Amino acid sequence: MSRPAPVGALEDTTALIGRAFAVALHEGLSAVAPPWATRGAGTRGPRPAPPEPHIVLLRVHREEILGDLAGELPTALAATGHPDVDRACRTLLDWALTLFPQPQTAPPGLNRPAGEPTLPASRMRLTVATLLLECAARRLPDVPARALALQSLGRAARGAGPGAGTTGRPDGT
Repeated sequence: MSRPAPVGALEDTTALIGRAFAVALHEGLSAVAPPWATRGAGTRGPRPAPPEPHIVLLRVHREEILGDLAGELPTALAATGHPDVDRACRTLLDWALTLFPQPQTAPPGLNRPAGEPTLPASRMRLTVATLLLECAARRLPDVPARALALQSLGRAARGAGPGAGTTGRPDGT
C-alpha cells in the first residue's frame, strides 16, 4: 500500500506546475496578435491602436446618415428660396462628407471627393450641420458611444476637424 505524499511535497509540486504554466501561457500570449491588429506581409513593429468606439460608430453609419441628409437637404434649401437646389445639395453633401472620420483603408467609392470641397456660406453650413446632427441622432443606435459620436460631428462642423470627438486628433483615431 502506497503512502500519501507529505503536504509540503504537494505544495512544492503545485507551485512548480503553476510557475511552468504561467511561463508557457505568457510565451503563448506574447506570440499571438490581437484580433484587431492587421499586419502587412513581413511587417513588424508597434500595431496601431483600434479606433475609439464613437469613431467606429460614425464610420459604420456614415452612409445611412448621409443618405438621410441627402433626402432632407433639398426640402430645407427650397424652403430658404435657394436658386439652384441641386447644385447646392451636391456642394453641401460634399462638405458634410468631410466632417466624418475616414476609415484607415476606405473601400473604393467611399473616399472623400478629390480636392477640397467649396466651403459653403456660414448660413448654409449651419443648416447642413443642424440637419446632419438630426439625421445622425435618428440613425445612431442608443449605445454609450452615441453621445461622443454626435459631439464629434458637432465639433467637426464647427471647424475642429473631422472626427474630432473627445480626442481632438484630426484623423479621428
